[in-house]
Amino acid sequence: MNTFLYFSAFIVNILSATTGSVFSWTSPALPKLLSSDPSINPLGRPITTLEESLLTILQNIGAIIGSITAGFAAEYLGRKRTLVMYSTTFIVSNLVFIFARHINFYLFARVLIGIGAGSVLTLVSSYTTEISEDSNRGRVGSASGILANCGHLISFGVGPFVSIPVFSCIQLALVLAFLCFFAPFVPESPYYYLAKNDDENALKSLGKFRTTSDNYKELLYIKEVISKRRSEKVSWKNLTQPPTRNGLIVGTGLLLLQGLTGIPVVIFYLQTILEASGTSIPSEYGSLAIGVVQLSTTIISGMLIDRVGRKILLYISSAGCSVSLLFLATYFLLKDQHYNLEAVFWLPLASLANYFIMYYIGFGPIPWAMIGDLFPTNVKSMCVSIAGTICHINGLFIIGSFPIARETFGMTGIFYVYGGFVAVAGLFVWKLVPETKGKSLEDIQISLSKNKT
Repeated sequence: MNTFLYFSAFIVNILSATTGSVFSWTSPALPKLLSSDPSINPLGRPITTLEESLLTILQNIGAIIGSITAGFAAEYLGRKRTLVMYSTTFIVSNLVFIFARHINFYLFARVLIGIGAGSVLTLVSSYTTEISEDSNRGRVGSASGILANCGHLISFGVGPFVSIPVFSCIQLALVLAFLCFFAPFVPESPYYYLAKNDDENALKSLGKFRTTSDNYKELLYIKEVISKRRSEKVSWKNLTQPPTRNGLIVGTGLLLLQGLTGIPVVIFYLQTILEASGTSIPSEYGSLAIGVVQLSTTIISGMLIDRVGRKILLYISSAGCSVSLLFLATYFLLKDQHYNLEAVFWLPLASLANYFIMYYIGFGPIPWAMIGDLFPTNVKSMCVSIAGTICHINGLFIIGSFPIARETFGMTGIFYVYGGFVAVAGLFVWKLVPETKGKSLEDIQISLSKNKT
């Protein structure tokens, strides 16, 4: 086993863990910020409904900015320096959460930390794709989902039981650990070096990421791929031509449908949903149980992705999520009609747990793991930025519309709609998504060229 490759994937994905905790921060934080108890609420007063909405959506606005700027910065500065640069947004934001006592500082910090999160989602998948081999690219890429769920587990398992400043110290420690190990020990992507005609450093980089001593053959192969792509002038017109167009349709479609499964709402409002269900299980412990389920399932998915393939896992994920959401919606329907549900008090938590199992076996980790595989080197950063930006705009709409949708349609209508979108996601995978298991990046481009999307 290539120990250094997996070590590097783990270190760079410490930022994925931080990003995971950023997107699930509201689950433990909002109940504290809505409290009138100054020993719990660092702001000293309950936040207003408008402030609550802003805290849930501003990080998505920041993520849009981060996705756009980080992709272009990576082309000029390299993946490594760009990740180090954007990691400072996590440091500043968490220092604000530790010391600030005014809502305006919190709102600023949510935008800033969103910029960092957007950069991570844009760059980490590209970086891990470029340092991995065809035989292990799925496993290496799945580290992003595993570590992101470690971040969710920290939010769900630790967040409810500590203060907001203490939780911010934990997030800060993660970022500092990333900088201590990534900056001095993990090299830049060999693809970036070769794109800058730096063969010497590219060969050194490959030497660290590979177990064989002779990597010249792979170096020549990468040079050939980059040279071929470089001869094609990069412009917005490239996006209208296969395979780039087809890659954008597949990648953006997967990320859009990932959001339309309802996962942003479920993560942001997990404690709220559990409380609304009326179950006798305390929401804090329900959140913790679901966090453990998330992490365990993502690890299993990482073990399976290079064995059974991406499409099979996405099919299973789509079917399982749809059934889980239908059970959850039906529970809320019966609750709204005042049925006695004491005998099935466990159903909301069981439905959500199964939803998370099915989501994280496929639609959770795989779209982001695949996104770095779908585009030619010369337009990869641009395309990943576009797909990531659309994903965050979609998330902004889903999260921002939840309070209104809850008042208009109730939990019943919301979860029935999400269940329908998950079924559509399965059809999308069947018709348009290519299987990338065991294929080289060049083979994937050939496959996308043949797709009639």
